[in-house]
Amino acid sequence: MSCSLLAATPGLAQAGALDDKTTFLGLEGDGELVTSLADAIRWDLNQRGLDDGNTMSLAELKLTMGCGDEDLACFAQGGQTLGSSQLVFGAVRKQGADYVVELQSLNVGTGELNNRIERTVTPAELGDAQLGATASALIDALYKIEPSVDELPPTDTADDPDTVDDPDATKPTKPPPGDRALIWGAYSPRPAWKWAGVGVSSVLLVGGLGTAIGATVAISTNGPIRKELITAAENSLTDSKPGNDVDPNSTQDLCELGRRPPDPSKPNEVTNAEVTRVCIKADNVASVATAGWIATGVFAATTVVFTTLLFVHKNDKTVAKLRKHKVGFGGAPSAGQGFVVGGSFQF
Repeated sequence: MSCSLLAATPGLAQAGALDDKTTFLGLEGDGELVTSLADAIRWDLNQRGLDDGNTMSLAELKLTMGCGDEDLACFAQGGQTLGSSQLVFGAVRKQGADYVVELQSLNVGTGELNNRIERTVTPAELGDAQLGATASALIDALYKIEPSVDELPPTDTADDPDTVDDPDATKPTKPPPGDRALIWGAYSPRPAWKWAGVGVSSVLLVGGLGTAIGATVAISTNGPIRKELITAAENSLTDSKPGNDVDPNSTQDLCELGRRPPDPSKPNEVTNAEVTRVCIKADNVASVATAGWIATGVFAATTVVFTTLLFVHKNDKTVAKLRKHKVGFGGAPSAGQGFVVGGSFQF
């Protein structure tokens, strides 16, 4: 289905009647044309007094609320969290040489769609000259707004030889490019996922640090495991087994002495079983300490990232204020020894 889009924009009186606050969750799709159309739609909603300034994309809302792709009730719950009356979202897909634009308007209060439209637009209608008019016509259709007589395009004047079309007089206005700079400072509302990220990463940071410190102290020179090892070695000198002696004052590694086979032909035996048991315990605690320090570093970096994201955001005075942003951070043990850490974020 192809639809010719009008260049009409509702008047101020008509826009004022639309007093619901709308959160625009962007358009799903790839390419600069999709991004430009999303910016133009957001700008048009702002001109009508509908844009509530909330900074969240549809993908982020799904992730935060755990919604499925078509879970309108879940979307509505997310809209209530944002303090919105309506959610507007959509998608753009390529169809031959043209593009199919789908827009939906969801009533946050009822969890039901107010309207859903689908329009086929040409690349020219997504170009600089017609982009503003295309966005305006899509919003008109979504909100079922009929253009007034004054807003309709001029009639054909080809029969009037004295009439000369002025191309500049009817050229639609392109939305301003806006300032895409990042700014630092408090802003509201802040997405719930940012607060959740700070809270979870802080708790994990404290847990990792406590584990690392406790395990490190336990295997230190004056720690309880070292004392337990010395005691086991001292006991070996006074027990009834002369073949299992381990000198606690030896300059050699006590664990190596305790684990050494008394008979080279029997490699599975050890000189002192009690000393060996304490050494195995020390090895396990040392591994816990290493993992704890690695986790502390990972979660410290994650906490810094999420704390920064609480204060860094797009300048919401421009049409680029709601660019999609994605944050991810995680780590996992690698094969053998070590830890692999990865992270990404996009404003």
